[in-house]
Amino acid sequence: MTGYLYVVKAGLFMRVAVLLAATSVCVPAAGADMQAGKSAFVYQPPQRGAPQARVGGGTRGTGGDMPELQVLAPDHVGLTTKAQPRLYWYAHSPVAAHIEFAIIDDAAIDPLLEVETGAVKVSGVQHLDLADHNITLQPGVPYQWSVALIMDENSRSTDVIASGVVERIEPDKAANSRIAGSHGKDLVAVYANEGLWYDALDTISAMIEAAPADSELVDIRASLLDQVGLQAVAEK
Repeated sequence: MTGYLYVVKAGLFMRVAVLLAATSVCVPAAGADMQAGKSAFVYQPPQRGAPQARVGGGTRGTGGDMPELQVLAPDHVGLTTKAQPRLYWYAHSPVAAHIEFAIIDDAAIDPLLEVETGAVKVSGVQHLDLADHNITLQPGVPYQWSVALIMDENSRSTDVIASGVVERIEPDKAANSRIAGSHGKDLVAVYANEGLWYDALDTISAMIEAAPADSELVDIRASLLDQVGLQAVAEK
């Protein structure tokens, strides 16, 4: 575990920069098919000029077919108003490998969270609830969070890792008023329009959990995912 901590702490931010330095920082435009009839659910990224921050799940080892996973995060610093947000990720298929979650404040010595869980028993969208681990995000601090599939406890270089960045903010009075006055799908639209990615995703995902057969809700989430370049997940 200690070895992985140093890999994440000392190398994850550098790995993000190396992997993404040559790519554009623009958020991909949404596909026309996903956007039809859903103009209200437009994600407006924060205008911060930040570098890309998402790393997709792929093995750092070699050879053979490996499991795939993806954090459901934008390719820049994603925002939330929540002190204890739920962080979402996607597993392409069930896998026997254990999962390790880590949340890091780059200014701190120790990770805010480092926890290993059991195997991925089902494919699809999953989440980590920070409230379950008594973790609170401080406003104005960007946190790198990662999900790792531990393929071999004795060879952590074969881990499959995906990561993103989350930052808690305090909305202005106008945004707070719009949030307080909205519910359901309207609230999803407000969060998306305000650039609050994690809140929009959590709200629509909670609605899907409550009504999994509602195809309209599924389409709204797919549209949001498509807007941040997660077309492969959106099409599942």
